[in-house]
Amino acid sequence: MKEEWDGDQEERPLDAAGVEQARALAELLAPAGPVRLVASPTRRCIDTLAPLGAALGLAVAVEPTLRDASGEDLVRMAAAGAGVVLCTHGEVMEPALPVLRDDGLEVVGDHDDGDLLLKGAAWQLDRAGPGWRLALMAPIPLSSCPRHT
Repeated sequence: MKEEWDGDQEERPLDAAGVEQARALAELLAPAGPVRLVASPTRRCIDTLAPLGAALGLAVAVEPTLRDASGEDLVRMAAAGAGVVLCTHGEVMEPALPVLRDDGLEVVGDHDDGDLLLKGAAWQLDRAGPGWRLALMAPIPLSSCPRHT
């Protein structure tokens, strides 16, 4: 956990719950057949995508801008190619969601943003008519998630 780690935050590993969430995320996303995995340079993001990479035979590329990308950056990066999976941080998603909504992006599962920023969850970006839709995908239901119980 963040509070218990006294080393470099960039190198903080996933805890046991995070490892379980990363495995569940891989099971959720692998059937869609992503072709590119891109993570923030933090150890947690790279390790979050590692099980998916192992399942698909893909390396995890590191993208420094995912450490502090804007909402527009995230949409642009995700929309640049079909089958890309990005891994960033709640600190990036939290301010991005209202900006994306204000720009007309439909956010599915739209309720209290605190409930939308689940650890180990994923967002799926798809075309929705002339615009885009961002849908929350939780691989482990909140009620059974080791982080949220």
